[in-house]
Amino acid sequence: MIWVIKLSGAVLVGTAGFLFGAEQAAVLRRRAVFWSELAGMLTQIQDAVRYRALATPCLLEELQAGEYPHLMLDNCFALEAYQFPTYISPGDAAPFCPLFEQIGQVSAQELCGQMPYYIELARQNGDRQEKEYKAAARLYPQAGVCAGLMAALLLL
Repeated sequence: MIWVIKLSGAVLVGTAGFLFGAEQAAVLRRRAVFWSELAGMLTQIQDAVRYRALATPCLLEELQAGEYPHLMLDNCFALEAYQFPTYISPGDAAPFCPLFEQIGQVSAQELCGQMPYYIELARQNGDRQEKEYKAAARLYPQAGVCAGLMAALLLL
């Protein structure tokens, strides 16, 4: 009887380790999707500024209506004050801060001249995060199960 309880405890600890590893991999997936959406949003901004000369408030409304759930634009009241989500590191977000501060402050031609650089930077960040996610999706759940079972063995 006592072995059944110990075995069920080991299974619970192993499952908890697996779920922890899967959650860590999901955070990396969220980051990869964020960078992909940011590249799409920057392309949309570039097109809106270049071809339609939208005012900044109209542009923000259009972006909020778009398909960018990971960018968290619902809480954004001005593109110039856009805040990156907390799961994006400040080091990754820092190169984009000057871009958002310049929206509405510089000419459309100057902004469109800078956009390809930022779009490519977002795509590169997305590719890097996607590679990290794929590696983590294989490794983290297995490492979590291993750590959970090791903890269960130590507790037995």
